[in-house]
Amino acid sequence: MTLGLAFGCQRPVAPIGESASIDRTLIGEVMMHSEFAANLRALCMPGGRLSGTPNAEAAERFVADKLREYGLKNVHFEPFDMQSWIVHETQVTLLTDPPRVIDGAIGLGKTMSTPPDGVTAELIDVGEGREADLQAHAASLPGKLVLIHPEVRSRRDRVRLAVSFGAAGVVFMGSTGQPPYIGNGHEEPRPEPIAAIPHDQAILDLLQHGEKPRLNIRLRTENWNSRPNNVVGEIPGAGPSAHEVVLIGAHLDSWHLGEGAIDNGNGSAAILEVARTLARSGWQPRRTVRFVWFAGEELDLRGSKAYIAAHRAELDDIVCLVNVDMPGAPRKLVGFGHPELEPLLKGAIADLAGYELDAEIVAANGGGSDEATFVERGVAAIALSGELGPGVKHFHNVGDKYETVDRRGTVGSAAVISVLVRRLADAPQRPAMHHTPSSTPAE
Repeated sequence: MTLGLAFGCQRPVAPIGESASIDRTLIGEVMMHSEFAANLRALCMPGGRLSGTPNAEAAERFVADKLREYGLKNVHFEPFDMQSWIVHETQVTLLTDPPRVIDGAIGLGKTMSTPPDGVTAELIDVGEGREADLQAHAASLPGKLVLIHPEVRSRRDRVRLAVSFGAAGVVFMGSTGQPPYIGNGHEEPRPEPIAAIPHDQAILDLLQHGEKPRLNIRLRTENWNSRPNNVVGEIPGAGPSAHEVVLIGAHLDSWHLGEGAIDNGNGSAAILEVARTLARSGWQPRRTVRFVWFAGEELDLRGSKAYIAAHRAELDDIVCLVNVDMPGAPRKLVGFGHPELEPLLKGAIADLAGYELDAEIVAANGGGSDEATFVERGVAAIALSGELGPGVKHFHNVGDKYETVDRRGTVGSAAVISVLVRRLADAPQRPAMHHTPSSTPAE
């Protein structure tokens, strides 16, 4: 049976009895005709896709052109204003005799450039950099550089605290064998230098023996006003539920150290594959399926925040956001505060037996990606958590390149997401309701 006979472009929503047949057709399309690898290769550029740069603009155009080629409707850009940041040069020097430059140091956003001769100060070890750790050293922190280790993910809060105690800057030291990763430091541009360095036992030994090592940090950075785009395309729904929207998103931007492959070229290419598969099938959904490639995720979720601001009046109509950030090979589903989605999700898990997804759905109230922007406003969200394989060690560092992506595994995620989106869009009853912010589970 051909795709045209199976679906029929003008045919109304398929009866429930045909659901399994549709899903099998979608999975077959992904697995037999995937363009995932080719699209990922096009998105993986030396220098990444940092929002506000020419590479990011080229990626936005590429996605929009592909959506038009695949036959999606209402393809357009939604521009917004934000402040971009990039570090061009980082040098951290341990001022021993002789001085030693620490290889692999990375400046963190949104630090301003230091003076040409850098910032020099004594290093104070505050362990994990929690408030109690900083309070214990409060008298000695003004004018000093704060060392925080082992590496922590919630760096921004630590930076804010350290600066409030008068620190001249912050240095995050990575774990043994793991390169430091880039990310945000300050919320807004500030002069106190923030840097990440690899694990350095010599520095720790000096501190342990009561010595007072001094560091010099030199950064050359750039903060500028930019106007990136969220990229949007749709498969319109038909019938009385067409005003309801199943939103599927991925952030298109990346840091600039590698090619932006793991984070989040694979997610961006995966939902492009989902768009191709669903649109090319001729499937007519009950609800509108809207694809969004968010800009500015790496710089404080700016793209998803701009989307919410522009579509505030439509939030009640968003049934669910499926957020795809570093999917890898499919392993488990994550739900954010809407247990009414579980029957649909568990049904999909059971029917997708060959992918061996975990039977239990991970429950979370918030996240660190674009779903957080929607969850805090009462919109249901789900994510597909995957296995990145050896590529995971290249998260946010210079090794984040096309070759590190588990491309075969991520194609499996595209198939799973296609089925999930199809079921969310075709469910006879709305799978999840919008919560007012006051009734949204607290994070």
